[in-house]
Amino acid sequence: MGSMRRLIELCCIVLWLERLVFPPVLTEAYQSTSERGFGVTIPNPCFAVSWLDDKTTYQAGDMATIKIKLLNNSLNGNISTNKMQFSVSVSGKKGNSSYISAVFPYVDGDPMFWNISFTPIQVGNFSVVVVEDFSGVIDSSLHFSVIAGLMYPSACLPSWMDSSEESVAGTKTYLLIYPKDAFGNNISSVDMPTSDHFTLSASYPNGSAAEIFNFVSSSWNDMGYFFIEFIPTVAGRLMLHVYGDNQTLNGSPLPFTVISGLLNVTNSITKWKHEISSLQIFSKLQIFIHQKDQFGNLVPGFYPFDAQVIQKATGLSVPVADLLFEEVEYGVQLLSFVVSEPGDFMITIFNAKLNESISNLPYSVFVGYCHGLNSFANGSGLISSVAGRMSRFTVFLEDAYGNPSPVEAEQLYVEICRRSSNLMIRPIIFPLRGFNGTFHGSVSGSIDISKGTSGFLPVMISKRNRTFIGNYTVQASEFRITYFPEKSGDYEIRLFCGNIPLNNGISYSMKVLPGFVDTSKSRVANFESEVKRLGKIEVLVELVDSYWNSVPSQEANLNLQLQGPNSSSLLKTAFVENKDGPYIGYFSPRTPGTYNICVRFEEKILSPCPIKFHVYESKYFPRADNDSVSVWEDESVVFDVLSNDYVSDGQVSLIGFSKPLHGSLLQFGKLFRYTPFKGYFGNDSFLYNITDSNNNVAVGAVFISVLCKPPQFISLPLQLNVTEDLLSPQFGGFPGFEIRYSDKQENISLTISAKFGSVYLAPSPIVISEPVGGMLSIRRGGRTGKDLILVGPIEVINSALQLIQYLSNENFYGDDTLSLYAKNKNGIQDSYVAVFVKPINDPPKIHVPNFITLVGNEARDDFQLFDKQRDFFEFSITESDIFHYPGNRSHLMVMFSVEVNDGLLSTTLPVHLIKTAELKIKSSNQWQPLQTFVTIANQFVMRGKGIRFQGTIGDCNNAMQRLFFQGENLDALLTITVNDLGNYGCYLDCTDIMSFPCSVEATVILIKRRPLNSTTAFLLGSAIFFEIATLFLLGGLLLFFICKCMIALHIERKNDDNSQSLHKEELIKNHNEKIRQRIRPQESELPLSYASFGNNHQLNSPHIEMQKQPHSD
Repeated sequence: MGSMRRLIELCCIVLWLERLVFPPVLTEAYQSTSERGFGVTIPNPCFAVSWLDDKTTYQAGDMATIKIKLLNNSLNGNISTNKMQFSVSVSGKKGNSSYISAVFPYVDGDPMFWNISFTPIQVGNFSVVVVEDFSGVIDSSLHFSVIAGLMYPSACLPSWMDSSEESVAGTKTYLLIYPKDAFGNNISSVDMPTSDHFTLSASYPNGSAAEIFNFVSSSWNDMGYFFIEFIPTVAGRLMLHVYGDNQTLNGSPLPFTVISGLLNVTNSITKWKHEISSLQIFSKLQIFIHQKDQFGNLVPGFYPFDAQVIQKATGLSVPVADLLFEEVEYGVQLLSFVVSEPGDFMITIFNAKLNESISNLPYSVFVGYCHGLNSFANGSGLISSVAGRMSRFTVFLEDAYGNPSPVEAEQLYVEICRRSSNLMIRPIIFPLRGFNGTFHGSVSGSIDISKGTSGFLPVMISKRNRTFIGNYTVQASEFRITYFPEKSGDYEIRLFCGNIPLNNGISYSMKVLPGFVDTSKSRVANFESEVKRLGKIEVLVELVDSYWNSVPSQEANLNLQLQGPNSSSLLKTAFVENKDGPYIGYFSPRTPGTYNICVRFEEKILSPCPIKFHVYESKYFPRADNDSVSVWEDESVVFDVLSNDYVSDGQVSLIGFSKPLHGSLLQFGKLFRYTPFKGYFGNDSFLYNITDSNNNVAVGAVFISVLCKPPQFISLPLQLNVTEDLLSPQFGGFPGFEIRYSDKQENISLTISAKFGSVYLAPSPIVISEPVGGMLSIRRGGRTGKDLILVGPIEVINSALQLIQYLSNENFYGDDTLSLYAKNKNGIQDSYVAVFVKPINDPPKIHVPNFITLVGNEARDDFQLFDKQRDFFEFSITESDIFHYPGNRSHLMVMFSVEVNDGLLSTTLPVHLIKTAELKIKSSNQWQPLQTFVTIANQFVMRGKGIRFQGTIGDCNNAMQRLFFQGENLDALLTITVNDLGNYGCYLDCTDIMSFPCSVEATVILIKRRPLNSTTAFLLGSAIFFEIATLFLLGGLLLFFICKCMIALHIERKNDDNSQSLHKEELIKNHNEKIRQRIRPQESELPLSYASFGNNHQLNSPHIEMQKQPHSD
């Protein structure tokens, strides 16, 4: 025992030395200690791991076990109080992943039995890392290999051998099946029988079955694939179903197209239009030619055919003038010509080039003049009928002029066909109105088929699915049609006079109703012998007539009778009619016991009766509760379906289960392992059956949600190289970004951020809109509002990732990190990309005011240009390159100089600047180094017209804070110059990076009078503006009133002129009136001509005065 302890201690020492010499990757995990509780420090555990039974190769689906052995004795006393937690990682994925599943660490009880078990599910060679989570101690010394498991037929993938989905009927077609195990791993070699493993079937796109191929052979090829060879024989667009162990393979059905082969004339067929070979004279003969290959597939195209007509009576060929061939459908030609001669004929259709004929079709031509539009039918039998009862209607044949058109009875064709099937009803035809109006029977009277109209037994002749009463060669224009339907449903009645469709070719719709209920054939369809108390028990009753037709609307005549020790405790409901025809009734027993049940229909008992059943408590029956399971895509999950199920005696048995459609299902006792097929996500389910010791069965369902993993970053650049203050790259974006996500339609979110910069998208033709329909949504978010958030489908997101551009924060350079967070509804995935920002040389900045006022007489002495207690402006120098300088900031030196055009400057500098300090004296314009100086307390004072030295930014600011001015004149000009000497930050050794020096200069006016401040200047300017505005306003008012006065004077003068003119006109008018009054008495003495002249002409006043003078004399 002592030797064993010494051996263990020696192993611990060796491991300790090994870790000192060869530290692991996570060195800090080994060097740290675990602190648990309040100040309790526990040393790191020392453990070793190994495979159980030294097994390193496993088959997918097997259980792998890792043994854990503690090595340091210091933990022996703390194991019970300080538990350890172990986890495993494979290929960087911790715990359950697409590599391993069902990870279960066992660290309870005796440490000698500690282990970690898991199930490898992916083929390959892997390394496993074991980590103690509390301490961070790891062990990565284990390796293992995984080979494929047994073949799981439904997980196999079918594929066409030549990747072509098209083949020709009659040629060999090859199908490859890639064998896979239950976890989707490829199987390279299979040692199993080659038959009875995979089966094929085909269907049309509408789901109907198709027998399309001849099976040739199946075998395994050298590459480990299952090889199936078959010959398709049916042309068309089809779906090939591949089954393995009676289950559809993943990826099945496969769409494929079979093209018809070459035309085979002898295999082609002909069909009469309306399936009638009796033609009315002067009507058109129409025959469809179905062009087919050797397998009976229609062959498209217009192939040359010819036809020959031979009269049977003479055997001579009949010439046809209007023979016409035309293509009417896919692979179908129509042969047509007008028949103009009555009699019996034979037509032969052949291909003259191939010297092959299709068939010889006999036909007859009768003399008749039926008109399809004028001829019609009438009677109740055209509308409805009852199963088992005779129905009838009458057909009236008329010509184009509305006259009766008699024909032989055999020329009348009646088709009564059920729509839902090919069921035909055989009609009975009886001619009524004969030639020349004679009657063969009463039109309105009924006909007794058994005795006839005269009591004799009628003669009934059958011909071509028709029955004739009497001689079928009798001519008539009216016919009585009688039929006896047996099956209920919807029918179509089509009538033909030879090849002439009546009622203009429109069929009559007729409905056959079921007959009376036949209780001898009706029955109780289902019942249970053992039921639950208070359960809702279903009773299914089928009511049929004598012909097994379901009879509807009889629920009121059904009654449920219950018999038992306490029949009043049974609750029953009325029967209701189901959509499919049966009637459903329910009853619910409230007390256990044995009961009898009977179903009555109108006082008649339906069989079977009585129905005996037993009522038990609900706990007597097993109960299978539904389960819900979730699993990530490409992973696997193990679950127990019986954990929530109930069985009274505890003896539950799993007797069967169905197979899910989108994954593999393996059973391990009471456990199931479900693995979704590669690339599938969504919902899946399966059913399972359990039974108890009494053989009671319960059915449960498992609903599986296959979750789509968050978007995975499958490609990222290692590092982005950009330049400070420049948008990089200038054109396009950075390559190398790619995300994988299974759901191509779902919108995902991608957030991109940078710690010391911003992310943009380069201009592109990507549609930017709301995240619907394949569009990209772009917005800003995050705490600072700088994060770039993209929302859209995966393809659009990947396109946008190729346009990423980066812009650093102002003056930032160095290392940055680009953070990417991809999120879907199920989770988030993050990743990071390193960014190196290459610096550029930024010029320093001088912060000084435009002028400084020299107050009082201080300027004659030494005036301090900047005083923190006195001044509120900035008076300093900054260098943006220094903020992110990676090395010692004291190494970043600048050249600083101050100079005044009149007067003297003085400042105090530290002693370490003596070597670079230079002075410009008042009588010289040259910079001169210091010749003599005096240092006090490691400082010295410089005084002169200009001061210059090389130092840090701090030295420059200190010099500016201690800068004094002395001058005699009123004004002076201070010039400050800073040169960064070409240094800027990049590497620790700044001499490795040099650039063209950046120099800046600023001037400050030193004045003794205080200029107007901004407020005073604003007020003064406002007053001047107000004064000018007031002058303009007064001038405008004055101009307004002057214009108003001028307008008033003008209006007044115009009114005066108008009044004077009116007054003058009035005077003239009055004067003229007086003159007229004077001369009016004299007009009567003048001759008529003068009087006329006076009335028609106006005389002016001078003339009148001249005439007055002689009279006055």
